[in-house]
Amino acid sequence: MDISKILVNIEQGKDCSLLLEKAVRLAEGSGAKVELFCCCYSSSLRNSYLLDNESLLKAEHGYMRQAEAELERQAEPFEELNIDVDLDLCWQRHRAEALVRKVLRYEPDIVLHPIAQHSRLGHYIFDQSDWQLIRECPVPLLLVKQKPWSDGSHVAAAVDPFHECDSPAALDKTILEWARRLVQTLEGDLKVMHSFNVLPHSAIFDEHLVTDFEGMQRKVRAEHVAALGQLLEPYGLTTDSPAVTLKEKETSQAILEYVDEAHIDILVLGAVARGLLDRILVGSTIERILDELHADLMVVKPADFVSSVTE
Repeated sequence: MDISKILVNIEQGKDCSLLLEKAVRLAEGSGAKVELFCCCYSSSLRNSYLLDNESLLKAEHGYMRQAEAELERQAEPFEELNIDVDLDLCWQRHRAEALVRKVLRYEPDIVLHPIAQHSRLGHYIFDQSDWQLIRECPVPLLLVKQKPWSDGSHVAAAVDPFHECDSPAALDKTILEWARRLVQTLEGDLKVMHSFNVLPHSAIFDEHLVTDFEGMQRKVRAEHVAALGQLLEPYGLTTDSPAVTLKEKETSQAILEYVDEAHIDILVLGAVARGLLDRILVGSTIERILDELHADLMVVKPADFVSSVTE
């Protein structure tokens, strides 16, 4: 499972220097070919009543030429390092759909997409097109924030092996494989975290359960430890390894704490759609952590995921 093609989404008006720096590191470490993609559109230009159709077409072409010149400048660091790099542009109002269609045509192994910080408090902007991209991108999507990677990149896989169905369990293996692939590419170190909740004593109403509440907690912990150990065995890790962390608390809170405590650069997380609502909202964990997460986030889909966007 090598990284051979990387697609980098360049958004006009955003600072792309850190995005490009990370793309260079991934390409250098993997030997992958890189394509810089930019979806251009100007609503003010399109809605101008002063231009006839021919003038509007010329104006759009001029806009595209400026964007292409900027892409050529941004490709220079790759060319200087002899990294195979191509450029592609399109004129499309709906940026997320345009990028997903590009993914379907180009079939990259990974997509890098920038997220812009917009306040002194360190919060980030996630507009409708960002969420649509997170929902619909059929290949691993690396959401890049304005935070540099450390020299020895710390990559963490957030897994949940305690599933009732096989599909999420298979997704955990995909998450671990991608985390390991990033570690090999960036010459970093692999970490794994899992969180789980035990019902609070106040939520137990059965008298028999209440009398042995501590025993029930021990049983739940033991089941989670056993399931995680079984998942990690093929990777040469155990639940006692310093690289493995278990947290007993709500998942989103546990992830945010863990990323800060372990100085994680990239968190690899799975997204599973379980119903119609998840077609609108990817899932509570991603939604709850994404803005406050002090790390880049790679969103991985199940192997059988099919995007609703088509070419």
